[in-house]
Amino acid sequence: MSQAQVVRVPVYRRFSDLDVLGHVNNVVFHDYLQEARVGLLRDLSFVRSAEFAQVVVEQRLRHRKPLLLAPEPIQIDTWITRMGNSSYTIAYEIRDEHGDLAADAETVMAVVDTTTGRPIRMPERLRDVLAPLLATTQ
Repeated sequence: MSQAQVVRVPVYRRFSDLDVLGHVNNVVFHDYLQEARVGLLRDLSFVRSAEFAQVVVEQRLRHRKPLLLAPEPIQIDTWITRMGNSSYTIAYEIRDEHGDLAADAETVMAVVDTTTGRPIRMPERLRDVLAPLLATTQ
């Protein structure tokens, strides 16, 4: 696999993230992925565009280790694993304060017309900013 640029997003846990067992609730992991995704797109200056929108069409998450409450942030590494004509896939690794893998995930994002909501061809300028984050197999 070729080396892709990885964007690391720190996310702080809140007391309200915990379930009755003292673990971060499994549903909250999806909130963390959203924070990482918005952080990634914000860093790329592509949270909003008048020409197109980006929507989540699929998300998969594999829990590896419970997260507990800690003052240090978790670290979420993000990169791109696939770019198609109108969609792309973001990969994530969620690591605890010790650097241990707590979860990994993927989100498929579709590029859509802001008026119709229908998929459109990914604009070249979006493709250009995502390209350095693309990990490819050789």
